[in-house]
Amino acid sequence: MLYPKPAEDIPLSIFEKCIDFLPDAILAIDMDGRVIIWNQSMENMTGASAIDMIGKNNYEYALPFYGIRRPILVDLVLMPDDEVKGKYDLVERDGKTLTVEIFIPTFGPNGSHLWARAAPLYDSRGEIIGAIESIRDITLRKKSEEALLKSEQEKEAILSSLKNVAVEYLDPEMRIIWVNAAVQKYLGHSLHELCGKHCYEAIQGLNEPCPGCKAALTLLTGNSHEGELATPDGKIWITRSNSIKTGDGRLQGVVHVAMNITERKRAAERIAAMKQRLAEVIDFLPDATFAIDKQGNVLTWNRAMEKMTGACAADMVGKGDYEYSLPFYGIRRPILADLVLQSDEEIEKNYPGLQRAGKTLTSEIFIPTFGPTGSFIWAKATPLYDSLGNIAGSIESIRDITDMRRTEQSLERSRSELRIASDIQRSFLPEKIPSLSGFDLAATFIPAMEVGGDFYDFIPGDGKLGMVIADVSGKSVPAALFMALSRTIVRINATHHEKGTDVLEDANNMICADSREGMFVTLFYGVLDESMRRLVYANAGHPPPLLMRSGSNAFEKLEVTGIALGAMGGAKYEERRVDLSSGDVLVLYTDGVNEAENRNGEQYGIERFRCTITKSCQHSAQGILDKILADLSQFCDGQAQFDDITMVVVRAM
Repeated sequence: MLYPKPAEDIPLSIFEKCIDFLPDAILAIDMDGRVIIWNQSMENMTGASAIDMIGKNNYEYALPFYGIRRPILVDLVLMPDDEVKGKYDLVERDGKTLTVEIFIPTFGPNGSHLWARAAPLYDSRGEIIGAIESIRDITLRKKSEEALLKSEQEKEAILSSLKNVAVEYLDPEMRIIWVNAAVQKYLGHSLHELCGKHCYEAIQGLNEPCPGCKAALTLLTGNSHEGELATPDGKIWITRSNSIKTGDGRLQGVVHVAMNITERKRAAERIAAMKQRLAEVIDFLPDATFAIDKQGNVLTWNRAMEKMTGACAADMVGKGDYEYSLPFYGIRRPILADLVLQSDEEIEKNYPGLQRAGKTLTSEIFIPTFGPTGSFIWAKATPLYDSLGNIAGSIESIRDITDMRRTEQSLERSRSELRIASDIQRSFLPEKIPSLSGFDLAATFIPAMEVGGDFYDFIPGDGKLGMVIADVSGKSVPAALFMALSRTIVRINATHHEKGTDVLEDANNMICADSREGMFVTLFYGVLDESMRRLVYANAGHPPPLLMRSGSNAFEKLEVTGIALGAMGGAKYEERRVDLSSGDVLVLYTDGVNEAENRNGEQYGIERFRCTITKSCQHSAQGILDKILADLSQFCDGQAQFDDITMVVVRAM
């Protein structure tokens, strides 16, 4: 808009008065930036009077708007084009006229949207003598536009985002006014292509509305209608139609909403068939299984449940009021299937030891009223869901684990007996090894998983030390008791006899008299003499100890001198003598060492045993024992130990 200087025949005061009464707020400046016009509307808008503003410069006119002195649109008119750029985000230019819309956060209580237009002022010769700017406060309009735009955008976004729902706006002749994106995509046509066509023509290719069309019914009655509709293309829809009326009640059209439920209907049919098949599968499950709905009515009661409880499905299906608990408890009460449908706090009260995995509950309980002497029952319950994912009931599987639990109790009693036998066995082992001048000794006993009959013993004397290593036949408690008997008999005889043959012969006769048939013990009995540096021994069927000579590292075999104790009464035994030199190593052992197996079923063997002794012979007796055990562990590589491992190591000093 240009504001030229008034014609010379029009008085200036009249021109100024015209500007003063314009509805837009107007200001004008000269080339020096001094205010020359500040009309009444500008006074009303800014609160600054013309008297205070006329003649002011240095951007005084910017203060009411921005609170600071700065160029505004009227100044840009007088600036070169390159200086105008960047002053406002978007400036429209029409010749020398500039137009802009801007939000000023400092103007008004909450900021203001302003529209402004500025143009040059010319003198009678066409020379620019200043600039004039017209300003409007468009805040209310902007807010109304934003609200309307937001409303339209929200409606458009909501209706267009309904991917599986068709939305149509139809006029009274059922011509399409607007359809959402789902309809456009389904038909393969744009909104522009569909507008004005009859909906039944565009969608179904018909010359008249579909039979039972709810939109047609709403246009006929003016009321809302909803229901299912089958269209000629074989699809099934849930539809609802609402009338669009003017303020005086005249019918302008209809909003028709339809959802394709063809797949849901087919899915429901498939689910019904699946339920039937599932019921048949449940009926043949090995576990006793039943299901209830949310009201606690029995839905299924399979054959295994009939067999467990004696209650037939015909009498149970459809029953409620905890009827299904009667066969177990003799009273009506909630059971695990009910707890699935309750809150956690209620579950905690009824079953303190309950296990939960998501919505699935597992419990084990003893029911004294179920079965002749009560029963241990394991049960698992989980929710049943409908096609929409809502809980529709619960299903529970039950097992009678009475036999298993009673077997476990029997096994636990056996384990307890084994622990007692192990304690007996360990109690008979020496607490420490007696010392003997000139000899370094070490010993170990490592029991297998079951209690065996290995033992070792030391019997000190005057300058002498008796050594015993033995392996009782059999396992478990009888072997432990027989071991205790054998150990006691040998120790008693060793304190009364000097010769090893007498010890073994008397011990054999006593054991034969007291032992049951088939029980015997292999035993090595030797006496170390510190003054003679000698070992005197007798061997009752025990694996020969290994003796490594220090000078040559060769091994001597300490042969068996008689049969196992308890095998035959009146048996005779021979006594042998072996001189020991410094560095000689003697290893007494049971067959749990050389017969230990690895994962391939290979035995540790005597040769590997000897090789380990040779490599470690410079160590102490305990060091040699540790090396043997380490090599044995490496060889077995975690394979389970099936026999006791017992060793006594003697190193001559």
